[in-house]
Amino acid sequence: MQNRVKKPKDFLKGETFIHTLFRFVSFQIVTRILWNTKVTPNQVTIFRTILTLVAYLLFLQMEAYLFLIGFFLFQVAELLDSVDGDLARYKKMHSKVGVWLEIFFDALLTPVWSLFGLMFAYISYTIDKDWIYFVLWGLIGLSANLEKTFYIHFRGIQKKSFSDASHDHIYFGFVGQSWKNKIKNFIIVSKTWENQWLLLAGLLYFLFHINIFLFIWIWLLLLNQIHWIRLAIRGYKDAKDII
Repeated sequence: MQNRVKKPKDFLKGETFIHTLFRFVSFQIVTRILWNTKVTPNQVTIFRTILTLVAYLLFLQMEAYLFLIGFFLFQVAELLDSVDGDLARYKKMHSKVGVWLEIFFDALLTPVWSLFGLMFAYISYTIDKDWIYFVLWGLIGLSANLEKTFYIHFRGIQKKSFSDASHDHIYFGFVGQSWKNKIKNFIIVSKTWENQWLLLAGLLYFLFHINIFLFIWIWLLLLNQIHWIRLAIRGYKDAKDII
C-alpha cells in the first residue's frame, strides 16, 4: 500500500500570496511526483543549487534570451525550495547534512545581501557604469546584519511582544484588509521576496530596454531599513516596560 500524505486544509497557505502559489505547485505537483521515487531530499537541494548557479551564469551573459532562461531556471529553483523539506518529512529522511546544505546554500546564494545581490550590483554597474550599486549592496548587507542581530537579542527582552516578528503561520494577504494593513502587508511581501525585485528590473531592461535598476536598489535599501529600525524601536520600548 502506498503512503498517503495527510495534511490539514491550510497546509498550502504560505505567509504571502506568492508563497501560497509556490507551495501549491511544489507540493501538489513536484512533491507528489517524487514521493514514490528514489530521489532523496539532499539530491533535490543539490539540484536546486546547481539550477541557481546555472541561472547566475546566464544572468551574467547579459543577453535578453539568456536572461529569460536564467529567470525561468531561478524560479524553478525557488519552487524546489520547499520540496526537499517536504520529502524529508514524508520519507522520514531527516539528516543534519541536509539541514546544513539548505541553510548554507540558501544564505550564500539567494538573499539580496548575498552573491545574488553582488551579481546584480555588477550587472547594474556594467549597465550604468556607476559604483553606487556596490555601495547600495553593501548598505543592504549592513542593514540585514543589523536586522538579524536585533531580532536575536531584542527578542529575548520580552518574547511575547515579538511574536509578530516572525512570519511563520501568518498569511499576509490584501483582500478584505484595511488600507493600513494593505500597505503593511505589501512591505512585508516585498521584503520577503526582495530578490524578485531585481529580477523584475533585469527583465524590464533586457527585454524592453527600461532601466529601473537604481530605483529598485534604493527601494530595497529602504525596505531593509524599515525592519531593523522597527526591531530597534520595539526592543527599546520593551526594555522600558521591564525597568
